[in-house]
Amino acid sequence: MRKSNQQTIGEVLQQFFKENKLDAKLNQANIIGSWEKLVGPLFAKHTKQLYFSGTRLFLEIDSPAVRNELIMQKTNLLEKINEWSDGELITEIIIK
Repeated sequence: MRKSNQQTIGEVLQQFFKENKLDAKLNQANIIGSWEKLVGPLFAKHTKQLYFSGTRLFLEIDSPAVRNELIMQKTNLLEKINEWSDGELITEIIIK
């Protein structure tokens, strides 16, 4: 039985990240690390650069066909990423 002032390590870390505004950076790193799971192997293979600037996600794609497909699916991808990260982490996706 835990006393009321005790917390698990996970709770303490989660509180620490939130208080120090590191939770968004951690989510961004998780998105980069899980990019292939999020978009599939074809899109991941053609993604040459993936980075964040504030709440914007920048993608550099090396195939015009894949770039066009991602542009058409941009809204769905934005929703999928935000759902995966449990919040509105990204407000815009910019595809180059």
